Amino acid sequence: MESLLEDFYIQLEETRNKVSSYQHLQPNEIQSAQITECHISIDAIYRTVQSMQDAAPMPMESDDVYAAMTQNCLVKANQLCCDILNTFFGAAKTVADAGLECQQAIAQMVEISIRLSVESSDTSMPAEIINFAEKYAEYQRAVLRQRSKPSIAALANMRKLAKAQSIPVVEYIRSTLEHDTHNDGDNDVEKRPHAHAITFIFGEASSLIHPLILWKDGISNILLQLQEQDAARENEHISRVNCFETSVQSSLLKMCNSTIDTLHKEASTLGKTVGEWFLADNSHTATISVVDSNLDEMAFICQVLHRYEAFSRHLAHDGESEGSSVLQQHLAEHIFLYSTAEAKLLSYNIETAIELAQPVQIVMGIDRYVPSVVEDAYYISQRCLERASSTLSPKTIILTANSLVEVWGTNGGIHAALMEQKGCYAATDTVTDSKNKHANIEKAPSSGFNLFLSALEKDIDGGSKASNQTRKNNPSSGNVDIHRVQMDVQICLLNGLMAASSACNSLSTLFDSLLLDDNGEALDNGDSSMLSVAKEQLQIYSKAYHEILTSQIHVFLEEWVGKVVSTETPPPLIASLPHSPSIHRLFYQLSKQNYDLNANSLKDAESEEMMKHLVSPFEESRLMIEIQNGKCDDQVARQLLQEVSHQVVQLFLSTLFNQKQRKFSEWGSLLLGKQIRRLEEYFCSYILKTNGNTSSILRTFKRLAQTVTILQCTTPRDWVAMKGEVGDTEFDLSQGEIRLVMSLRSDWTGEAIDAVCQLTG
Repeated sequence: MESLLEDFYIQLEETRNKVSSYQHLQPNEIQSAQITECHISIDAIYRTVQSMQDAAPMPMESDDVYAAMTQNCLVKANQLCCDILNTFFGAAKTVADAGLECQQAIAQMVEISIRLSVESSDTSMPAEIINFAEKYAEYQRAVLRQRSKPSIAALANMRKLAKAQSIPVVEYIRSTLEHDTHNDGDNDVEKRPHAHAITFIFGEASSLIHPLILWKDGISNILLQLQEQDAARENEHISRVNCFETSVQSSLLKMCNSTIDTLHKEASTLGKTVGEWFLADNSHTATISVVDSNLDEMAFICQVLHRYEAFSRHLAHDGESEGSSVLQQHLAEHIFLYSTAEAKLLSYNIETAIELAQPVQIVMGIDRYVPSVVEDAYYISQRCLERASSTLSPKTIILTANSLVEVWGTNGGIHAALMEQKGCYAATDTVTDSKNKHANIEKAPSSGFNLFLSALEKDIDGGSKASNQTRKNNPSSGNVDIHRVQMDVQICLLNGLMAASSACNSLSTLFDSLLLDDNGEALDNGDSSMLSVAKEQLQIYSKAYHEILTSQIHVFLEEWVGKVVSTETPPPLIASLPHSPSIHRLFYQLSKQNYDLNANSLKDAESEEMMKHLVSPFEESRLMIEIQNGKCDDQVARQLLQEVSHQVVQLFLSTLFNQKQRKFSEWGSLLLGKQIRRLEEYFCSYILKTNGNTSSILRTFKRLAQTVTILQCTTPRDWVAMKGEVGDTEFDLSQGEIRLVMSLRSDWTGEAIDAVCQLTG
């Protein structure tokens, strides 16, 4: 016992001397090694006291001199701990903070102090413990403020200088970066000081809170084990030790909760202050380029606030804390202002894209154009969605998604611009020589989005709008090929409608990734359902654009390919002229074609020259030439060819059925079959050039293929065995049409046809 007392007083005196040597230093001047050294000394003193307690007689309340000496040593050790912690905690504006190792050492010294206080006191919760808990919480608060001070002070200094110069803070930051010769353009600390300060505040708060959460969880597990041991009641000594340890761990648990609440409240207050500065400093931004940059910063601030708010949900141990309430309210304010600004910027950008719309080449080396408004609007929409999703706020994403749905809707600006053919004509479309045309193919025209970006760099209050409005439709006279320009405009419109349909589909697909939160989990049912509604609405608009494309294709083909209204009477001679529409020329050929052939007349009718003459109306068509040159989008070209194929099939069938004098021999059916195959191969060849699927063309010609099959039968009864080839789809012959086809054979009687139709009907 005497040796232990001697060791105790030696260690006590050495530690006091160390602490005395630190007292002339400011708390922030104390090094991590000095704090660690004090922790080691305190830990050695506490272990010595424990050894003295083990050597002293039990219970400690006895009048034994050793017990009294041990109690006296406990008090002195406790007082020394208080002196050390007061030195490190500091009464000045700064506190000792030398990193993680320093934090661990101070936390362990606080635990030792609490243990000594419990052992030297008669109460379960002495005043010293409450004092330690309050001082430790205040110390951690001071550490947070001390770490956050540089970034907040730098921002406050910027605001002060901007106010002194009577200019907005945003303008001051921009001018400072422009005149900074050492700025590389990527310094986000200088470009976005508000976001940097908020990130630093919540980052430091999280780094201080997280170890406390782990400590608290460990204490909770210890208390649970102690309760289980108390329930067992093995012996009195274990119960007394458990009672002491329960008191210590309960005190530590309360200290952890109090410190976490203090840190969270302080971080929320500091973060809200900087956030309010940001909103005030950006409330008078004038140019769109500044608004765009501020939205990026605001989105990042929303993300930081959301992440910390999600982290802080697990901190409140007794209901919702005051800090969480303040933070949620401030986050809601940021979300509202961000969503409003994003909607305004989206509207302005779409209007600018429409104003600057012009045809843009989408495939290098091919004169394939699409209105720039579709390409630009898709990029703008995608950027808005990605920026909104970066906020991690479901409300922001839903509000932005609804704005996008309105923009792409059938009542929105993009639809109206396409219907007005904005961006489908460029004034430079003139007839040039082959050399200039080759040069144009080598170099793609300037992108409409490049013009769009350059316009955004200018102040919206400038006079750029007036100059940009000079580029409008109406081709000029002179050497302009009016028909070529007209077709190019219509093809560009068709390409634009297809691009708009695809854009709506792509954006709706992008919504799928937004249906997951930042942890990869599904959003709440309410948020998910609202976003699903917006996604479904975009898919509806995608179909609407496709329906408009189909109707425009009908109008387009009627103008450039022609339309036969009635096939009951043969067309006049003018329909055979080279400049007549393709369908009219084909109708003239069909009306003159004789199918009641023999072997000799078939040989002349199926010659290669006659087959070339059959497809010549399409080969010489301006539309088919442009499709072959690749001006149409692949899907547009496929739909055009499918519609032309449909008109050809209808023309064949209606001509054969309506012109009553037309009859077929078996040889004539062979000619019809060869003609149909030649037309099939011709239309499919365009699709095969782009490695497309020809099934749609073949499906369209299915009715004519069935017609040929029926006409090539030897007798009507042969069709009974092949009737399974005809289904009940729109691409199959109906029973009435089958009877009409059979009646075309000159060598088949009406009775035989009726008998077969009764069997197959």
